[in-house]
Amino acid sequence: MRMGKTGFGARDRWFLLLLGAIYMFNFIDRTIIAVVGEAIRHDLQLSDLQLGMLGGLAFSLFYAALGIPLARLAERYSRVRIIAAVTVLWSFMTALSGAAGSYLQLLLCRMGVGVGEAGFTPALVSMISDRFDPARRAVVFSLIALGVPLGGAIAAIGGGAIAQHFGWRLALLAVGAPGLLLALLLFLTIPEPVRTDAGDRADTPPFGAVLRRLGRSPAFLHLTFGSGFVGMVGFGTNLFLIPLLVRRYDLPLAQAGMVFALSFSLATMVGQVSGGYLIGGLIRRDMRWSGWAPAIAVGLALPLYLLAIHQSDWRWLVGFLFLATTLLYAFIPAIMTITQSLVEPRMRASAAALHSFGQTVAGLGLGSVVLGYLSDRLAAFLYAGDYAADCLASASARPTPACLAASADGLQLSMQVAASVLVLAVIHYMLAAKDLPGEANAS
Repeated sequence: MRMGKTGFGARDRWFLLLLGAIYMFNFIDRTIIAVVGEAIRHDLQLSDLQLGMLGGLAFSLFYAALGIPLARLAERYSRVRIIAAVTVLWSFMTALSGAAGSYLQLLLCRMGVGVGEAGFTPALVSMISDRFDPARRAVVFSLIALGVPLGGAIAAIGGGAIAQHFGWRLALLAVGAPGLLLALLLFLTIPEPVRTDAGDRADTPPFGAVLRRLGRSPAFLHLTFGSGFVGMVGFGTNLFLIPLLVRRYDLPLAQAGMVFALSFSLATMVGQVSGGYLIGGLIRRDMRWSGWAPAIAVGLALPLYLLAIHQSDWRWLVGFLFLATTLLYAFIPAIMTITQSLVEPRMRASAAALHSFGQTVAGLGLGSVVLGYLSDRLAAFLYAGDYAADCLASASARPTPACLAASADGLQLSMQVAASVLVLAVIHYMLAAKDLPGEANAS
């Protein structure tokens, strides 16, 4: 059912609510490692690099690699059933992570979460494209994507409190279970949208044709690279902000989760809603705003982000990071739907998967590992002694003040260095605007 001029019908509201809830638990299960990561690091005696691999690389490699074949399935088969199936998989693997007895077992479970979540976004974006009018898609996806900041807030506040009082294992079990019920509700209550191309499975173009089509679209490539560089900073902040709050400001895990919810999750929500509505109006006048608007927002976010990470008082960090994150995430969900207008209907899920591939590999995979590596190296450089032997080998015990200071300084500096890639994001967004149609061809 398409959305009318006056608003959403009852079925569309249920669609938005249920898919938003699934997206919320998608992000809860993805980000819970960031919330309990410091507790896991001490329990399993891990370095920041290992934490980065656990929270980013292990998840993102399978998420990115399987996103494309699952997107191809979404162009042929029921997207509702695909989303229901992958929701069951990632929820089960998140709950199973709580039973992991070693770093390797936990790593394998996180790979399983990535496998499950890989099938969600391409199928969702394809359904939105078939169910809603082009001018409303950015708004619809931004509303559903509110599940991301809501999920981040719930994971940070609820997961942090559970981990502080009952341990990180119970926190993983608690956030994994609800997805099973949501998958059942989706399967029973949401009908498969009619595809707007009016074709059949045999009409789906081969993947090589999709690659050639997107390879000839500089706008798609630049939007994907730009979002990837934003993701490096955004995902890195998501994974390492709570460890920074614990190490630098000596906040308990539950309070650090609350600060995370205010400075990151709430700001992401504000940015997505305002950005989704704003860019919808702008691109109706000129499609080039699809590149101009995120370029301006990211350019303004960079100095605010650097100011936030540099603060010695966590209260100032909250204020500056709130502003920076609002700008940083204002147009990311909208960009996903904008890329859909660059391809034919039967290519939409693949285009979404390829965009997610670039964003996830660069952001969550590469960004988290590079940030963890830099943090370890800078901490070792700043520590007067053998950092690995003195601070990591005895990680199950309360760290010494010297170790805590070195790990906090190393992480803080690494986050500031990593933020420099936002300059590249601005450049790519501006180049994307150059290759998008202007006012005469905007639709």
